[in-house]
Amino acid sequence: MTRRVFHERVTLAFQDHVAEVALARPREHNGLDWAMIDALLAAQQHLCELQGLRAVVLRGEGESFCAGLDMAAILSRPERLPALLAPDERGIDPVQRLALGWREAGVPVIAALHGHVYGGGLQIALGADVRVVHPEARLALLEIVWGIIPDMAISVTGESIRSDVLRELAWTGRKVAGREAVALGLATRLADDPQGTAREVATAVAARSPKAVAAVHELFARSAGMS
Repeated sequence: MTRRVFHERVTLAFQDHVAEVALARPREHNGLDWAMIDALLAAQQHLCELQGLRAVVLRGEGESFCAGLDMAAILSRPERLPALLAPDERGIDPVQRLALGWREAGVPVIAALHGHVYGGGLQIALGADVRVVHPEARLALLEIVWGIIPDMAISVTGESIRSDVLRELAWTGRKVAGREAVALGLATRLADDPQGTAREVATAVAARSPKAVAAVHELFARSAGMS
C-alpha cells in the first residue's frame, strides 16, 4: 500500500488498483477551509497520475462526511476568494472542480456518506458516480442559510435528479435522511456501513475489465446530451 497526505487535510491510500481518499478534519466534521480545498484539488490531480487506478472510494473521517464550507475560515482570508472563483481555459473554477474533478480520473468514484453531508459536502458527493449513504445521515443544500447559492457545478452533477427536487432543497435548505435521499436520487443505496460497502463496490469494479469499465464511464459521460 502507498499512502500520501495532502495539506494535513486529506489522505490517499492506494492498494490493489483502488484509491481511498479520506477527508481528515474530523473535529470540524471535515468542514472546507482553505487547506481542505487545496488538499482535495491536489488529491484529484494525484488520482489522474496514478498508474493502475481502477476505482476510488471517497469518505470522511470522524462523525461526518463533510459539513460544507467552514465560513469563518474561508472569510478569514478574503484575498483568496477571487482566485477561488477564477475559471480556467475550460470555464471551470476551483470551486466547481471540487465536485467535477473526480470525473477527470476516468474511473468510477464511490462516495461513502454518513453524519453531516451539507452544502459543499453534498455537492462534492454528487460529483461521485455512486453514493452509499447511512440511514441516519443528513443531507442538505445549506447555502441558502448564508444567502448564497449551490454553485459547485450542481447543474451538471445533479442532472440525474429531478429539477424540482433540487430547487426545493436549494430554496429551503431542508435536511433529508438517508432513506429519503435514496428515494430522491441524491444517493444510490443505503448501508449501515457505508465505508465498508463503498470498498466492496470499488473492489468489485476493480476486478472487472478496466477497458470495459472505462468504456461504460465514457458512454454515460458522452451520451447525456445526445439523442
